[in-house]
Parts: sequence; structure tokens; C-alpha cells
Amino acid sequence: MGFFSRLGNRITSGLHSAARVGKKVLGNVARVGNRIADGAEKATNIVERVPILGQVAAPITGVVRSGIGLVRDVAGAAGAAKGLIEQGEDVLAGKGNVKDLIKSGKSQLERAKNIGQDAKGVVSDARNIKMKRR
Repeated sequence: MGFFSRLGNRITSGLHSAARVGKKVLGNVARVGNRIADGAEKATNIVERVPILGQVAAPITGVVRSGIGLVRDVAGAAGAAKGLIEQGEDVLAGKGNVKDLIKSGKSQLERAKNIGQDAKGVVSDARNIKMKRR
């Protein structure tokens, strides 16, 4: 086995290890994000069901619901990124189509841009509530 063959094997091994770690991290982000969103949604529903407290906290719960949606979007994006890594591995193994992988990656980039815009909206809503309190 030559030098370049060994070098290629080491690089490939490193890429597989990085992909494995990336899939674990992104899978955990998606799982934890969904758990956080579920818990926050349950708590918000409980607060909204209390008659007087629900009316008083309505502006705050609106922002919280926006934040919950943002957390769900991030968790969904992490799950989709994990799927992209898996598709990339399939392409490298000869099981997938490069064209589909590129198309999927572009759609995920568009979703990421939308998540950023949603985050800016949630932050501005939170600032508006903070200003109204003063």
C-alpha cells in the first residue's frame, strides 16, 4: 500500500468519524429542542387556562409561543441536517444521488435564512414588551 493510499484511508476514516459525531450531536439537538418546546408549550397552555392570569400574561405568552416555534424550527433544521449527513454518506457509498443531495441542501439553507428572520422577529417582539412595561 502506497503513501497516498494510506493518506486517503486516514482522511476517509476521519471524515466518517466526524460524520458519526455530527449525526449524534444534531440528533441530540433535535431531540432536546423538541422536549424543551413540548414542556414550554404545556406550561404556556396551563398559564393561559387560568382566567385572570391568562389575560394578564397574554402579551408575554404570545412572545413565548413565537419562541417555541423558533425552537421547533431549530430542532427541525438540526434533524434535517442530520438527514443531509446521512444522505452524504449514502452518496459517498454509492447509494445516493448527488443532484438530490444538492437540492436538499439548498432547501435547508433557505429554511435556515427563514429561521434567522423569525429569531429577529421574536427578539423585537420581546423588546417591545419590555419597552411597554417601562
